[in-house]
Amino acid sequence: MLKRSLLTAFAIAFICPLLIMAQEEATGAITVETELCTGVDERMPVGMADQFPSDVGKVCLWSKVLGCTDETFIKHVWYYRGDEMATVELPVRSSSWRTYSYKTIPPEWSGDWVVKVVDADGNVLKAIPFKVGDGSAKTVIKEKIPAEIEKAPAETKPTPAVEDLAPAVEKAPAEAEKIEDTTTTGQ
Repeated sequence: MLKRSLLTAFAIAFICPLLIMAQEEATGAITVETELCTGVDERMPVGMADQFPSDVGKVCLWSKVLGCTDETFIKHVWYYRGDEMATVELPVRSSSWRTYSYKTIPPEWSGDWVVKVVDADGNVLKAIPFKVGDGSAKTVIKEKIPAEIEKAPAETKPTPAVEDLAPAVEKAPAEAEKIEDTTTTGQ
């Protein structure tokens, strides 16, 4: 009887979590962590905020995509006052991938913005609202990197020189420019 109880406890403790992990892999469930910021330095967001001054120039959306089993892509879709202003497609080439896009924002485009992170199937993974200008709200810059990002160990793979990355192409004001991070980063 004791043997049977121990065997049952073993099955619950060790086999069930493996089945759950296998199910997550089979469904290809991906998650995304995001930060709005004014720039990206060494693949990490800087100047994080959810409100920006009207003269900010550009706002970046940094994304860390987790859980992909195959190469895929995500899109950052930028909305200003409910109107789609730009869509930027970004490749995701490993199970843990950091990337970002940015949108040039002239001072006259002050107001409410939203960036949606969309997967390859068109599912909205996250919607991130932010505000530009307005004068009524004080810009709030976050000083610390979120704990879950800070704790993530960095992988020691070479990073391409800035000159090796595709330069941002100037587009019509209603379109976003992008710079892609083409290296994996570990967890």
